[in-house]
Parts: sequence; structure tokens; C-alpha cells
Amino acid sequence: MTNPGPTPGAPKPGQHLAAAGDAATVSPAQVADAISEMLDKLDQVNVAIADAEDGSAVSTAGLAALDRQADLLERAHRVLADALAAIDHA
Repeated sequence: MTNPGPTPGAPKPGQHLAAAGDAATVSPAQVADAISEMLDKLDQVNVAIADAEDGSAVSTAGLAALDRQADLLERAHRVLADALAAIDHA
């Protein structure tokens, strides 16, 4: 039995992916700037926590700062994940 080869009109490998010219480009400088900005804000939150420390185990300011830290870290993670996804699809 012989292998007839690809059927005319069959998709080619990678054909379903966007062409290299159509792919979203990721600027490492933009990613680095976005992450640096978020880390700077995180540092500001940490300073605010240290300044507002009243010695209690749980304080309203501490919980608010923790929530802000989590938000900033989640946003930084999203920026990095989106950049990696764009590179992966390029």
C-alpha cells in the first residue's frame, strides 16, 4: 500500500497560526516599564505599612495594604503572562 501524500487542500502545519507579520509584538522595554511601575507602587505600599504600624496583629490599614499588594502583584503577573503568550503565539 502506498502513501498517496497530502490531500489537496489539506491544511499545512502552522497554517492556523497568525503570520509572523500579523503577530502582536511585545516590547521588552514596555513590559519592564510596566512591571517597574507596579513594583514602585508596591514599595510605596510597604512604606505606608511600616509608617502605619500600630503593633496590633491585624489592623484595617494593614489589611487594606495587603489587598493593594495582592492587586499589584496580580497585575504584574498578568502583564508578564500576556507578554509570554504573545511571544508564544508569534
